[in-house]
Amino acid sequence: VAGDSVYPYLDDYSLASRLSYFFWSTMPDETLFELAEQGNLRTKLQEQVRRLSEDRRSQALVENFIGQWLQARNVGHVSINSRAVLNDGRVPQRRRRPPQAIIDPNDSVAVAKAAEERQRRREEFAKRRRVDFNAELRAAMRRETEMLFSHIMQEDRCVLELIDADYTFLNERLAQHYGIPGVEGRQMRKVDLPADSHRGGILTQGTFLTVTSNPTRTSAVKRGLFISENILGIPVPPAPGNVPLLEEAEKAFDHDPTIRDMMELHRSNRLCSSCHARFDPLGMALENFNALGMWRDTERGQPIDASGELITGETFAGVDELKRILVDSHRADFYRSLTEHLLIYALGRGLEVPD
Repeated sequence: VAGDSVYPYLDDYSLASRLSYFFWSTMPDETLFELAEQGNLRTKLQEQVRRLSEDRRSQALVENFIGQWLQARNVGHVSINSRAVLNDGRVPQRRRRPPQAIIDPNDSVAVAKAAEERQRRREEFAKRRRVDFNAELRAAMRRETEMLFSHIMQEDRCVLELIDADYTFLNERLAQHYGIPGVEGRQMRKVDLPADSHRGGILTQGTFLTVTSNPTRTSAVKRGLFISENILGIPVPPAPGNVPLLEEAEKAFDHDPTIRDMMELHRSNRLCSSCHARFDPLGMALENFNALGMWRDTERGQPIDASGELITGETFAGVDELKRILVDSHRADFYRSLTEHLLIYALGRGLEVPD
């Protein structure tokens, strides 16, 4: 752009560079330079797009764009306290075990009580189990997201499969983490999901679910904001500086509140409610997935309510119905958002009106 004028097109050398850095993250090859020199690049543009995308070097687009758009690069170092997550947001405290009483083996009542106490302790320990959220699992999560995008791009499939699909990419470690049987070995591969699975699409992958969580619990706000801005392309204004932390709402309850309880109290503040109504339902739909991306049915002993109503009026009972709403009723929003994020990546800057 120069003043009020908009150049109708780039020269062929500039176009060759943009194509090459978009797909390969490196300078043009000999073929692109030759076409640019001959002035034939535009007439063979579709052919070159196909060639660049099918080349193995296009993996750079997959890794770098997914790393930027879906923040997949963050899964390698996001801080998650797995013991606290599995304990519904509470950090387990070390307790000094009381001294063991000497039990008369002939006292059947005392022996039975001791056995019950040992069983209670085993169950308590099981609840405090720790998922080893190590580099291997983190890498598998990132590869799942990258391989889904690469598969859709290479097979020229509908991009709505990024939202909802009946397959994903797993190895044994990640399949065990998700509770999906029948996957063996360390090799990542395409897996058809069981009919009753809630997985499928980027919103139910460990990458998205962990990078949009807090260290000890889920965050309906972060997840809802991410979907609003990155999936639907609807920007949300920043929160006012004097908004209290969500954890402050927990002090108002005389029982262990769920995330939904705290969110509803938080939204009772008129200053917060207008914005939160836009993205909270999107995030609450994913509450069945904890901060490690594992499925759960209860939170703090209470059944999880993942139902909600979008600001556009659609109602849903959980993540499965939300995905269908996004695919059926908001596909145009997703098309535009994905296109804009691809263009931002291609240009290396934010978009302006002439774009």
